[in-house]
Amino acid sequence: MAENTTDRRVRKTRGQLRQGLVRLMRGKSIQDITVKELCEECDINRGTFYLHYTDVYQLLHSIEDELLVEFERVLDGLTAQSVLAAATPSPAMCSMFELLADNADMCLVLLCHNGDMAFLEKVKDIVRLRVLDEWGAQFRSNGRDTYDYVYSFIVSGCIGMLQCWLEKEMPISPREMAAMVEGVLVKGVTALL
Repeated sequence: MAENTTDRRVRKTRGQLRQGLVRLMRGKSIQDITVKELCEECDINRGTFYLHYTDVYQLLHSIEDELLVEFERVLDGLTAQSVLAAATPSPAMCSMFELLADNADMCLVLLCHNGDMAFLEKVKDIVRLRVLDEWGAQFRSNGRDTYDYVYSFIVSGCIGMLQCWLEKEMPISPREMAAMVEGVLVKGVTALL
């Protein structure tokens, strides 16, 4: 019973720290946020903070790592075939936008406001390794090596659309966003094939 209570308190404290960090990152970069300022924002003493993290960077990296693990899990089902063959948004693309919507506060600060460029590069690397390498052979077999262009188009376009959606406070549903992104991908990739 005591372990369950402790786990609940740990989750609550970490959740408060996460939300406080998001609030602060809306107005400033991580380099300008101190442990003292974060603790004041969350109404938590510094000793409690240091029980969980060594500094604000470790907290941020912990949050980023959790998001990246979930992102990779969702990408497992997102294949070229599922995108190119789907008449409606694929379940994996819908799941990806649902994940992004569920974590919109953190995604907004990481990808749009005062974001961590290293995090954005990790996202791009995951996309390259988990999704686009599958398409590479198709773009290399047409006599020209267009893979790098396709990769740039897909990643930059998708991230740009995602940033716009987050900055506008997600005016359309994750499913509608998934359908829009897949529509752009299918038309753009098909034109290059």
